[in-house]
Amino acid sequence: METALRPMTTSQVLDRTFFLYRQNFLLFLGLALVGPGLTLMASLAQLAFFGPPVMPDPGNFEPAVFQSFLMRAIVGGLVGIVVYTVGQALASSATVHAVSMVHLGKTTSIVESYRKIVPILWRIIGVFLRVILIAWSPIFAAYMLMIVAALGVSVLLRSAGGGAAGGAVIVIVLLGLLGIFGGIVWAVFAYCRYGLAVPACTVEGLEPRYALMRSKFLTRGSLLRILGIFLLTLVMGWILTSVLQIPAFFFANPFAMKPGAVSLAYLFWAQLGSFLGQTLAGPIATIAIALVYYDERVRKEAFDLQLLIQSIEPAAQTQAAGFTPIGS
Repeated sequence: METALRPMTTSQVLDRTFFLYRQNFLLFLGLALVGPGLTLMASLAQLAFFGPPVMPDPGNFEPAVFQSFLMRAIVGGLVGIVVYTVGQALASSATVHAVSMVHLGKTTSIVESYRKIVPILWRIIGVFLRVILIAWSPIFAAYMLMIVAALGVSVLLRSAGGGAAGGAVIVIVLLGLLGIFGGIVWAVFAYCRYGLAVPACTVEGLEPRYALMRSKFLTRGSLLRILGIFLLTLVMGWILTSVLQIPAFFFANPFAMKPGAVSLAYLFWAQLGSFLGQTLAGPIATIAIALVYYDERVRKEAFDLQLLIQSIEPAAQTQAAGFTPIGS
């Protein structure tokens, strides 16, 4: 513990991340199965309910195909958000607990890690939902403004000349793209700013609002560091998932699919590759962020000294209880 709880550079955090992952591979792999597993089951359930997706024929528009595609997209999106939030809340919080134990030289198990987070599961889900809402609200607002503006242009086309309407369309598109770009920048900033909220909620048992405030304090001055870790782990996960999905390309080329039902073999390998990639690469980012959480507490709050004092106090109390004054 003495060597683990010391200020670390970003490279040292990553070295410690891969060391813990390698030393406790089965533990973190078992913890990471829940999130991708729930997503895989939800995808298979939708496949069984809706059947294989059908690629529409641009030259032969069929309303039924379009309606089926739209319904599938809406249901899939809503189910995907719910399943992703619950699965990630479970897996991330349990992984953070496991990191807290092994990083401090203790032991734990998959069952124990999940059992510890059950009482605060709704708080973790609340943290995820708040971060998603904060991060993606600007982009959603930009899309809604573009829709409203498009409706306004349609009214303008009926009441004004084509030249004025054309200029309005250009302005609306430029403003919409600017708003979306700004929303993406804000989303990246928000995820970095509140990236330590889940560890704060898991370790300290904070309510979602206070966990976000805690993350805001701990990440002050370290946003670029957290961004670098997120980008590195994201690229690693994308590469691993892409490699595992290569067999799917032997069954169908997703970039040149012909109209008709998508191959079940392609869907199987694509889903399997995504599941394996997320399971294997998912713990890396969570372990790294948990280590950053502890590192920031060491830097800003002398957390290592707090643990040292806590470990000394029981020993001092035991010695005091066993002390017998001279002459008694």
